[in-house]
Amino acid sequence: MHAFDYQLLPIKVAVDSYCFFGKLENISKKNAGNMVNTCFVQTQKGFVVIDSGPTYNYASQAYEQMQKIAKIPVKYVLNTHDHDDHWLGNSFYKSKGALLIGPRTYEQNVVTGMETRMQRSLGNVLYGKTSIVDLDTIVDDTLSLKVGEKLFEIKQLEKVAHTKGDLVIWLAKEKTLFVGDLVFNGRLTSLRDGSLLGSLATLEKIDAYGAEVIVSGHGFQTDAGSSKNFKEYLTELKKEVLKALDDDIGMEEVSKQVIMPKYKEMKLYDVLHVRNVLDAYSELEMMEDEEE
Repeated sequence: MHAFDYQLLPIKVAVDSYCFFGKLENISKKNAGNMVNTCFVQTQKGFVVIDSGPTYNYASQAYEQMQKIAKIPVKYVLNTHDHDDHWLGNSFYKSKGALLIGPRTYEQNVVTGMETRMQRSLGNVLYGKTSIVDLDTIVDDTLSLKVGEKLFEIKQLEKVAHTKGDLVIWLAKEKTLFVGDLVFNGRLTSLRDGSLLGSLATLEKIDAYGAEVIVSGHGFQTDAGSSKNFKEYLTELKKEVLKALDDDIGMEEVSKQVIMPKYKEMKLYDVLHVRNVLDAYSELEMMEDEEE
């Protein structure tokens, strides 16, 4: 009996690739952290999981669904970045013998025994058996991983984008690209650990792949145009904040100036937009100071 039933349903997004799509909302006890997308790819040698999710319990239930598709082991777990909603299921897969792969920032920022954001939000009952485990392989730039008949090309596209260690996973034959939180759709992003300029540069590189399927860390859209609205938001944010700087509008007033009303209907606008404006202002102001 699980402490929380995540009611996970795998959705096929490409050949041999499936995802569980989370809710477009913040972490809460009501959703037990089920506000993130996690995926898995079936190969001849076993499954490759892309992001393990918010808890041990979540990963356990995801594994149960995988076994209904094929009774094969999970060989690897690929972690796209170090935000805890994406990797706290690692300990479950480690118990099943999977090898864990992720960015250098995981090693730098994830400390065994630390209290995670998820733990604080959910409490001990929902957090359950979740624990922090080390990665087996660190990706500093690129890594090619052959599993059965499939080649996973893992790459960091920019030094700083959503975080300082975002990885994409490219399946060239299937033209499928898993991008983690480098793309959001249906809700706003957070720039708190990243860079507006780096995010925009990364989106250009994502477009250059020519992927037919793009799977983000949050949001339900997976077609080739799934990053369009997200890029428009960041581009307009940059334009409006730069104008505010040109008009000598201070940080204490900029959030009142840069409202961007057409995005008000996006999920988490009320929670994240003002913070994004302030983070963008700090970054762009620094850039202008360096250019003087």
